[in-house]
Amino acid sequence: MTRLFTILSEGSRSSNVRHYFGLPPELTDGEDDRKEAHAALFLVIEGKPDGVFLYRFSAGGDCVGDTWHMSVDDAKHQAAYEYEGHELNWRDIPQTVEDVAEYGLACARQCEPG
Repeated sequence: MTRLFTILSEGSRSSNVRHYFGLPPELTDGEDDRKEAHAALFLVIEGKPDGVFLYRFSAGGDCVGDTWHMSVDDAKHQAAYEYEGHELNWRDIPQTVEDVAEYGLACARQCEPG
């Protein structure tokens, strides 16, 4: 099972893509009650039986967006598009780690980005 993470540098936290919580106006009779997700501090790619997921986590350790992909390469391409122009230094998450969000947050707090 593939599990990777990368820490975003301060300047790379802005994204070409906006993530929201809530239903789009097209599904709520034109009313937009969505809330924009916070900026990501680190990203995680995790392979699961039903596909590969790219997760974005905030400085508080909350998931602020996720997308499904057919492969790890597809997830990396999505991340590269969203954080265009910034080097994403993907590192393995040890298989002994149970909580990838907690692990990524701990690394982000004590490791150098990129």
